[in-house]
Amino acid sequence: MLYPELLKLLAYKGMTKKDLAKVLGITPQALGKKMVGKTDFKRGEMQIVKEYFLDICPDITMDQIFEQNIFLS
Repeated sequence: MLYPELLKLLAYKGMTKKDLAKVLGITPQALGKKMVGKTDFKRGEMQIVKEYFLDICPDITMDQIFEQNIFLS
């Protein structure tokens, strides 16, 4: 999986990738391809994701959500 921060947000809300696919209006298979980097998230989809998680992370940016690297602290 390429998007560790997105996965953390899903876990925090108790959501599955299938739930996120519904939020985005795409199939779980399409989301799966995006999550492994076979296809890209569209800018509009990224904005929907950001807005969806504003309640738990009001200051989060799309760059943070869609960061593909894991940084150890």
